[in-house]
Amino acid sequence: MTLEKLYTDLKEAFTGKTAEVEAKAGEVASLTAKVAEMTAAISSKEAAFVELAAQAKDMADKLASAEAFAKKAQEDVARIAAAQETAGKKAATIVADAGVLPVEVTPGEATAASKSDDEIVTEWSAMKQGTKDKQAFFDRNKASILRVLKLA
Repeated sequence: MTLEKLYTDLKEAFTGKTAEVEAKAGEVASLTAKVAEMTAAISSKEAAFVELAAQAKDMADKLASAEAFAKKAQEDVARIAAAQETAGKKAATIVADAGVLPVEVTPGEATAASKSDDEIVTEWSAMKQGTKDKQAFFDRNKASILRVLKLA
């Protein structure tokens, strides 16, 4: 083998390896850019995750606050119901002390028993003239009767 031939063979080998190295260097640069892109995406996702975690904690705190408020409201309702019952008993005692028999009326019964002004006038008109019942009915429902008769 001559020196010239050896030189030519080495030059060809070196040129081929240089091309391979340059191709690999380009591939490494491309992968480095891809890694940087993925790192940025991960950072963005981590920031979004941290924000969502903070929102979830805020919502959990608000839910706990709402549950505490609801529990307090239920306790207040129970306390008010007990106080109403106590007030009703006190009123019954006062009425009994006055010598009158107490009559219990629940708010539901009072609203269910209410009639329209026209129904009251019809009932009043159907009563026998000059009776104490008709007069007592008129006294109890005077405002409704006068409204229908347009005297009030």
